[in-house]
Amino acid sequence: MAKKNRRSFITSVLACVAFVAAAIWSWDLPVEDVLAYLVLLLVFLLVIIAAALGGGALLNWLRRRRK
Repeated sequence: MAKKNRRSFITSVLACVAFVAAAIWSWDLPVEDVLAYLVLLLVFLLVIIAAALGGGALLNWLRRRRK
C-alpha cells in the first residue's frame, strides 16, 4: 500500500512540473517570473511552518504550565 501512495505522489509532482514547463513553453511565460513565484511560495510556506511551530510551542508551554 505504501508503494502506491509514493507512486501517486511522484506522479502528481511530475504532472505539476510538466504543467509548469508547458506554461513556460506554450504561453511564453518568463522563467524569471516562475522563479519569483517559487521564491514567494517558499517564503509563504516557511511563514506557515514557523506559525505552526510557534503555535505548537505555545500549546506545549500552556499544557505544562497547568500541571
